[in-house]
Amino acid sequence: MDSQQQADGELRERFYRSVAETLALLHAPPDPDRRRTLATIAGILASTMDLPLVWIGRRESACHDVEVVAAAGTAAAYASALKLSADESVPGGRGPVGRVLRDERARATPVGAPEFGPWREAARRHGFGSCIAAASRTRDDGQLVLAAYSRDDGPSLSDGLLDWAQRLVDELSRYWDHHGLLERSARMSRYRDAQRAIQRALLEQPDPAAVYRTLAEALADIAGAAAVDVFAAEDDEPMLRRMALVGPLADVVRSLPLPPRHDDGAVVLAPTQAFMQGVPVVRRRSAGPCQGNTAFRHELLEHAATVGCWPLFASTDAIGATQGPTGVFVVITVEPDAFDDEMCRLLDEIADATGLALRQHAQRHALLREQERQTYLALHDDLTGLPNRRALDRHLEIMLERARRRRRMVAVGLLDLDDLKPINDRHGHAVGDRLLAEMAERFRLMLRPGDYVARLGGDEFVLVFEDLDAAQDIDGLLERIGEVLRFPMNIDGTVMSVGASLGIALYSSELRSTGEQLLRRADQAMYLVKSRKRHRSRWWSLVSPEGVVDETDEPDAATPYGEHAAVLLDGCSKAWEPRLPGIVESFHAALRAHDGVARLLDVLPAEDLKAFEQHQMQHLRALLQGDLDLAGHRARATRTGLFHAACGLEEVWLLEAIEQLRDILAAVLAGTGQNDRRALAILLQRLGMERQWQLESMRELQRRRVALLARVNALAWSVEGYLELIQGVADILVSHKEIVACSAGRPDAMGQLTYEAVAGVAFAEYLHALVSGKAVPIRVDADQPTGQGPSGRAWRTARIQRCAHYGSDPAMASWRDIALSLGVVSSVAIPLCASPLQPAVVLTVYSPYAGGFHSEDQRAFLEQIKTVLDLALARLAPPRQGTELLPFFVRERWRAMVATDALQMHYQPLVRLADGRVAEIEALARLRDEDGELLAPARFLPALGADELLALFRQGLGQAVACREALLRAGHALDVSVNAPAASLQDPRYAEVAAAVIARSGCVAQALLFEILESPIGTEHAAMPHGSGMQSLKALGVRLVEDDLGAGYSSLIRLRQWPFDRIKIDQAIVGQVRQDPLGTLRFIRQLIRIGHDLRLEVVVEGLESPELIEAATILGADFGQGYALARPIPAGALSTWLAGYRPVPGSMRPQTGLGALAGELRWEEQFVALPPDPACWARLAQISCDPGEYLQRPEPGDVLDASHQAMHRAALAGPADPVYRREREAFLALLVGHVLDNFQQ
Repeated sequence: MDSQQQADGELRERFYRSVAETLALLHAPPDPDRRRTLATIAGILASTMDLPLVWIGRRESACHDVEVVAAAGTAAAYASALKLSADESVPGGRGPVGRVLRDERARATPVGAPEFGPWREAARRHGFGSCIAAASRTRDDGQLVLAAYSRDDGPSLSDGLLDWAQRLVDELSRYWDHHGLLERSARMSRYRDAQRAIQRALLEQPDPAAVYRTLAEALADIAGAAAVDVFAAEDDEPMLRRMALVGPLADVVRSLPLPPRHDDGAVVLAPTQAFMQGVPVVRRRSAGPCQGNTAFRHELLEHAATVGCWPLFASTDAIGATQGPTGVFVVITVEPDAFDDEMCRLLDEIADATGLALRQHAQRHALLREQERQTYLALHDDLTGLPNRRALDRHLEIMLERARRRRRMVAVGLLDLDDLKPINDRHGHAVGDRLLAEMAERFRLMLRPGDYVARLGGDEFVLVFEDLDAAQDIDGLLERIGEVLRFPMNIDGTVMSVGASLGIALYSSELRSTGEQLLRRADQAMYLVKSRKRHRSRWWSLVSPEGVVDETDEPDAATPYGEHAAVLLDGCSKAWEPRLPGIVESFHAALRAHDGVARLLDVLPAEDLKAFEQHQMQHLRALLQGDLDLAGHRARATRTGLFHAACGLEEVWLLEAIEQLRDILAAVLAGTGQNDRRALAILLQRLGMERQWQLESMRELQRRRVALLARVNALAWSVEGYLELIQGVADILVSHKEIVACSAGRPDAMGQLTYEAVAGVAFAEYLHALVSGKAVPIRVDADQPTGQGPSGRAWRTARIQRCAHYGSDPAMASWRDIALSLGVVSSVAIPLCASPLQPAVVLTVYSPYAGGFHSEDQRAFLEQIKTVLDLALARLAPPRQGTELLPFFVRERWRAMVATDALQMHYQPLVRLADGRVAEIEALARLRDEDGELLAPARFLPALGADELLALFRQGLGQAVACREALLRAGHALDVSVNAPAASLQDPRYAEVAAAVIARSGCVAQALLFEILESPIGTEHAAMPHGSGMQSLKALGVRLVEDDLGAGYSSLIRLRQWPFDRIKIDQAIVGQVRQDPLGTLRFIRQLIRIGHDLRLEVVVEGLESPELIEAATILGADFGQGYALARPIPAGALSTWLAGYRPVPGSMRPQTGLGALAGELRWEEQFVALPPDPACWARLAQISCDPGEYLQRPEPGDVLDASHQAMHRAALAGPADPVYRREREAFLALLVGHVLDNFQQ
């Protein structure tokens, strides 16, 4: 053997040793950094074979360029300068490495070969003689390339090493893939941990800033993202605003410019693109120009590998256009393969959960803003911004308590501007409003620190001065008020001034008058001054703390009631009587000239207008009665004020109308004698007191509206069901004085409104008339006369609609007679919308007063009701259009029947799947309707409120326990389960009922199970409170079952927080197996694993075929329930059925295609859980597995069997092997097709 052959042989021997050493390293526990492992391998090859250079490169999928990831040897610098490619059109792709990448065959090339031309000079400088290169494809369609270089004075790398080089690079690829799967698994585990952390944090209902911060911190600190950048769009700002930035690369990212919301340029930043398009955007860094670095922000190139941007949707869609994102979160990673399909799905879920949290906060914030707005409106005057009467009442209460503690004096002044009406008439109400606003500002500036000013409405202001030493302190304050009044105002070039009448009531801590008493005294004093406007000596009047009016220099003063007042009035009433019709006519003409009042009068029919004039005449005669006393006058005025407020009369209109009446009375009744003046002063005092009492009753009605709204608000955020909400709202509203009836309904398929909630006798009588054919139905069709009413218009327009008076509204002709006969005069229809402009139900209120809730306060009240209920419906997810309507009378009938013998319990056995024996029975409620129909729970349960559900539980539990005792006497010892609503977890009454039934019957508590029905809201975020119904139930010894697991998110959360003993997988989940067999079985298996991990028994509902029973058994369920096992059975037939039942034990060996699919999932679960040992893989990868035995039958066919065998052969390489995964996906696709074919047969 010559020396060259010997050298070649030694080189091969060293190569084989290095390969063996390398393979041992590849099969050792993996290094967390696979590039470091490749560098070690390159070093082993270079040192063992004494080579000047060995490098390993990586070509990413969809990219031609090669990145050198590891290089070793004395000439490692050569590799760092290489620019190689798989693209033959570029110089770097025409050499040996480019050919190897394209051909995927190892190649040995001497340096002198033509294809080495571009690199020959550099290669010879480093002393290279030859090169061997091999490439292997990875599972992501990228490639690894191995290149080794020999010395020019040593043995060459010849074709004899090609096979080993190829085997080595194939092993490197398998290692790369395996390590990638481990990295991916670890990464997914971290991101799932982050997802759980985010979900736990979101359950605390944080504000948006905390949501953004939690999202960023979890993905960076727990999941390990290099950086997480969260942006939100605010108002009309052109740039997205950064809300949170966390991660190792945060400083690098912070140095970048903020992304815009919109960009029409050729190159758009990824966050901007995701925000504009509303879809996730993922961008990957390229090693060269294959993708173009314009797709990646330049500053990140040297730091990160991928950027993923997910839009956040914090608002619901609007009609006609999809509401765009409100933000974007950006995840930056150093791993180029981070955003695979599974990761993207997980980030989709995180984005959805985050968006949901933001939407829920927005809903809560919207409600809070609405409450704040309501509070502000309730406490402030719109025109001047001053506090109003409600705020004044609160202030007086606090201020008087402070004065009592400090033993100080207080002055409460009620000031009424004189002659404002002529200004309004001459210059218009807009000028009058500006004058009032200017005067309010002057009063505000005039006050001392601690003083207070409020506007009551119209031209009335209240001034409160506290911390006074004595009554004499008021003199200086009066002077300051007078200066404000005397100083003229310039409005649009017109100079004007006004006078005022002021009544001041003094408060002393010794006498302790209330705020209402002080205001009434100030009002009486003010009106006394105002009544003497033409003859008074001063513009103010003072009332002492004892309630005595200072009448100094006022010779005409007289009290408005009593014997002296009667003598004065009786002496003038006969002379005044003939003038009263003219006064009423003038007053009526003045009202007709008032824009606001005229609108109210216009809705009245002719007979009501005539009655109105007659009422005015009666009113004047009552004021002139000498024997009128204060109590009777006040009661009458209070009733009148309530009537005016309910009809929509604004306070300012009332003040202006009474001022007009006062002027008319003063002009018509003024006489020349002293007694005439005194009698007129008494009349005007009575009119002023009536004015105050009417205002008080109007404001009292406003307070009742606020209280009513608070009740509606409390109900809206506490109820758990749609019907409970609308019936509760109807009951609350009908308790209000302005509302005589209330209804809530939605149209049926024919467009006729069907009412699901009713309150008030009037509407109930209408429904009775409707059933008997004596009334016309209400429709929503625009082309029908009966669809032109407020309800139909509200449904079509999604806006509040009114009927101001049934007697005058032409659209209400069909219902005029019956409405008026029932005491209904006007109505308002409020469309309630869970989504914008999409009515879900129409709430209609019926009033015995004209006007249709038209005043500003009434409108605000109804708008607030709508806002609160819209949010509540969004929370409750109301029934969709087209779902079954439940008429009110039907619902009421069913609710009454629950506590009677009409409730009949049927019983469905539960079978232990392992041995086929009946383990227990579930009591299922049925309701026998009056026509004999047996109603299932799905129909009548929505009709029941909290009290009826409790009655159902009591009645059902009693029947179930009696049935169990009867079965026990017949020799069947079975446990029994009874359904209970989610409210039972917190309502202790259920435990009290259960304890009473157990004590009365002697039933063993451990034999009872209570199945807690899924609830859409209410308990999903709540930890178990101390002293809850759950604790009381557990204390009895009964077992608790989480029903309908998987049907809603709340049950999954509840499962972790509450001590259940068993779970039941919802039959709706099981029923999806016919559309998606593989996905459904996987989901069921995961739920079974969750249950068993929590040491809970698992029941699968909805087993309606032998295939499903078999699949549930193989997937590991403990119990089964469904029609294929047993249908619900009446109590009387149950014992006979049990006596004839023959158990059939379940089998883990599949006899059906669906069972084979379940078995395959269990086999895969075991396979993935094996240690990474080929011997373990080989033992499990036997073709004679349980699913394989089924496939040996003729029915599945040879193609499916052959695919199964090919999958098992590929399984020898382990669960991460790409060939195995391809074969498995192919087999599962065939098996799923086989299952679906069986379903169709």
